Amino acid sequence: MPGWRWLVVGHLALLALPGAPAFAQEAAGAPRSLSASAPAGGPRSAPSPGPGGLDEPTAATVAPTAGQAAQAEGADTKALAKLLGLDEAPVTVYGWLQNSYTGTPGIDPRNRSTVTVFPNRLANEWQGNQYYLVVEDPVETGDRANLGFRVDTLLGNDWLFTKSFGLFDGAFTPRGFAGVDFPQLYGEARLPLGENVALGVKGGRFYSPAGFESVMAVKRPLLSVPYILNFTPFTFFGALTSLQLGERLTLVNGAVNGADRWINSNYRYSYLGGVNWNSADGRTTLSSMTLVGPNQLPFFPSTDPQQVPTLPVGAYTSPELAGRRNPFYGRSTLVYHSTVATRKWGEKKRWTQAMEAAFVTQGNVVGFGPGGKPGRISYYGGAHWLLFEATPKVTAVSRIEVFRDDNGFVLPAADTYYEMTHGLICKPRPALWIRPEIRYDWAQFTTPYDDGTRGGQLTLAFDVIVQF
Repeated sequence: MPGWRWLVVGHLALLALPGAPAFAQEAAGAPRSLSASAPAGGPRSAPSPGPGGLDEPTAATVAPTAGQAAQAEGADTKALAKLLGLDEAPVTVYGWLQNSYTGTPGIDPRNRSTVTVFPNRLANEWQGNQYYLVVEDPVETGDRANLGFRVDTLLGNDWLFTKSFGLFDGAFTPRGFAGVDFPQLYGEARLPLGENVALGVKGGRFYSPAGFESVMAVKRPLLSVPYILNFTPFTFFGALTSLQLGERLTLVNGAVNGADRWINSNYRYSYLGGVNWNSADGRTTLSSMTLVGPNQLPFFPSTDPQQVPTLPVGAYTSPELAGRRNPFYGRSTLVYHSTVATRKWGEKKRWTQAMEAAFVTQGNVVGFGPGGKPGRISYYGGAHWLLFEATPKVTAVSRIEVFRDDNGFVLPAADTYYEMTHGLICKPRPALWIRPEIRYDWAQFTTPYDDGTRGGQLTLAFDVIVQF
């Protein structure tokens, strides 16, 4: 049976179960992103990402994402803020601890890799994914101008997931738990310009505003993320504006120095922008974001994984090129686009449906043209989510996805890949989440799993999140 038919049959089977599929929360569509970076020494990707993104500036005009609602609920506990005596202060402090285990039944790969599953990328092992702390003074949405800031600190295995090229290179052991990152570090301002019209400005390092899911564990419905999140930019450094025009429309525009990279005077800036829209009844949202600009590196980086554990998505190097100037840096334009549509269904809005389509294309990538010359690479995909709130404490989630890598640039081989994931969010307490999931990945023609011997892989995983 063709791969796409398996996806449809699996999703329909889940719909037939009583009380399934479910992840309640508000519809997504505005902020979020998760991206992966390619490992040094080749074009394939090992995570780098984005959650949340530009959620704060657009929250007034776009219905909150599932992740945003989740974060708000977690923040209501204010355990850490109360402990520090800051529960009434303008500056808020909160965070979460996330641990997970991922099993691959019948498979015990020597390379310890789940291949296409991220961020729980280690097979048959525990991971301390995110020990996350946020310190922020968010901007207010009233009728006066005001300033804010945010600093995120991430400790745990996911440090490799969010890492920026040029920041902490060589500081931590790849795949290790003991790594630190600052995925968000920015200041922001909001200037009211009239009734339901306001300008927001953000400057620094921040998550991508594109996509349905997020890098942050509390801003996505499942432990694992889709391909279309994992192989797109996670974080940016630069400036971003959001112009709120009425209650339903926000325009986003900005300049960033490329995807998943730290400050460097040699970088040229890219355009990042798009639009967020929500319907008058609050049931439908639409978000469309585009990144255009150079995405190689001015110099080909080292292939030593200790010094350069990840590369920005779309960057390339090899032992023969390491250290040399890249003559194609200014001529290798990357175009990334993501469009997300969501809809709330039912009288009580307990069902949420979301669809996302995303693509990346980039020219003049060394080694991908005829005879090893520079050529164009492309990868793209689409995903569908169905979320249902069965009870205030139990939610079900279903996701299906098709992803195509035309050149074997981010995945082990040029092929069409599929994933089907079903899971639950169980919340015994508002600040305690337990999320089991079952996921099946397969490639249409090649055998990327179990050290290159199988065409498919089943993973059984769960994570536990404690918010404070």
